[in-house]
Amino acid sequence: MRITDEVLVRDVMSSPVVESKEDETAEELAQKMIKYKVGAIIITGKDGSPLGIVTKTDLVEKVIAKNLRPDQVKAKDIMSTPLQTIDPEAKIEDALRKMRKLRISRLAVVYKDRLSGLISVKDILQVTPEILAIVKEHMQIMGVALPRNMEGYIEGYCDSCGEWSDMLLNVDGQYLCEDCRLELIRRGRRQD
Repeated sequence: MRITDEVLVRDVMSSPVVESKEDETAEELAQKMIKYKVGAIIITGKDGSPLGIVTKTDLVEKVIAKNLRPDQVKAKDIMSTPLQTIDPEAKIEDALRKMRKLRISRLAVVYKDRLSGLISVKDILQVTPEILAIVKEHMQIMGVALPRNMEGYIEGYCDSCGEWSDMLLNVDGQYLCEDCRLELIRRGRRQD
């Protein structure tokens, strides 16, 4: 069993979700995105049921790029539908697979026909380094040798600069991205 099989959508989803009604304008949606520091808003019907989603990309492609007036464009005219959903008890691996297949970066989390959260690739990426660390620690405790591919490059946040990288290598107990490894080499040469 892999550790990602144990992490569920409900464990990493964002909740509560910022919602808007169908008749709100693109300008109002943009102001809400700024106020709540979110990249997407779920559009709900009169009964509160989730109908669609408006993302920053939708605002750029469907309003700004077409030179439309944001105060005159309604959410219902630019929202992406149908709203792609996932159950809160689904595994994050299933969420990633669905997002990749649909070529989207967010899924609405719906439980019993009610919106309960939103999960994005960014939400999942924030827990990935911790998952890898837990797996490695568990394997070391159990006395299991790490597979070769885990000893090579891994994905996660660089211990030096904090940036995400899919090419981290262990250097003296720290996982460093390519840029930080090169900087370490440059500093070493200057000291020689």
